[in-house]
Amino acid sequence: MKIVFVCSSFGGGGAEKVAVKLSSALADIGHDVSYIYWKTKEGQEYKLDANVKLKKISTANPLARAWAISKLIKSERPDVVLSFTDIPNIITYFACLLARPYKCLRVPNVRIDVREKYRNLDKTPQIRLLSYLHGLSCKSAPMVLVNSKDSGASLCDYYNLSEDKVHCIYNPVFDVLPHSFPCVQSTGYGEEKRIKAVNIGRLTKAKDQKMLICAIDHAVNKLGIDIELDIYGEGDLYDELQKEIVCRGLTDRIYLKSFDPDIEKKIKHYDLFLFASRWEGLPNALIEALGSGVKVISTNCPSGPREILDDGRFGSLVEIGNYQQMAEAIARFYPNDSQVIFNNTNAGKMSDDLKKHLEQFTISFVTSQYIHLVSRKIND
Repeated sequence: MKIVFVCSSFGGGGAEKVAVKLSSALADIGHDVSYIYWKTKEGQEYKLDANVKLKKISTANPLARAWAISKLIKSERPDVVLSFTDIPNIITYFACLLARPYKCLRVPNVRIDVREKYRNLDKTPQIRLLSYLHGLSCKSAPMVLVNSKDSGASLCDYYNLSEDKVHCIYNPVFDVLPHSFPCVQSTGYGEEKRIKAVNIGRLTKAKDQKMLICAIDHAVNKLGIDIELDIYGEGDLYDELQKEIVCRGLTDRIYLKSFDPDIEKKIKHYDLFLFASRWEGLPNALIEALGSGVKVISTNCPSGPREILDDGRFGSLVEIGNYQQMAEAIARFYPNDSQVIFNNTNAGKMSDDLKKHLEQFTISFVTSQYIHLVSRKIND
């Protein structure tokens, strides 16, 4: 199969990570794969398979990008074009129109809860236009792929799409699913060791790291918990968050780290993964944390965490923005290890329930689902 991916870059974000993993896996099993992008993120690029053909669009004008991509589509003549996130979905929609009379299957991938995203953005004319065009790109596509059931329901409701058009495939987070956790932390009450917590995500309103700062403050100063937090990510709120940390006297408790492309390898060295997002699509970092054996506390935001943690079966869920609940969940976690993450007969071994749950997020499982859905639609 000849496949073209369209994404703004191949580094830095969760959607880009999914596109890179999927394109690499498809190329590795013999498909002809091209990856079109236009942004370079120095030092943040994910590793692509050598067989993936990279094609950079140099122009900054969206319509010029669509025109350039249309020419590539006409020359490459792919069977399917997979685009990721709203702006690439819109640009690909126009590119396929411009590529006529050649026709191929166009599949937008929506990686966020669109209703929550646009509800939380300023209602400027530009945002209204973006929302309208993204809806148009989804409505006119033969099918749309989402990465969680909740975000699929939101997409159908927000853009008035038929449920038959929208299909859910989870993110390919794991290359190979481990049979045991790489590291089992024993930190807890009664031990002379500070709890080490971690958060991963862009420093934005959506990720709500400010709530985590408040939660750590409450946990330390009201509940007497000895804990520190490393936050990995970059974004516009860095200065604001650093100021909040200083004002609360938490400079020896909370540390703002930069983006780290290898962060999933470091999660296992922490005791606790904290996640405070106000809205999501399907957060890779939360899945990676679950597969690392780290205890997890997350907001029950739309969408993703509830599905990833199976309604609280594999981790704790707290209300969005509720720092007191987050702090209290931290306090409860160590004396009460009620989650079924661990196999009762072999400490450190992944439970059968968790193993079965996490198989949905393996690259082999996800790739087979993409191939099945795309092949079926092409042959319709």
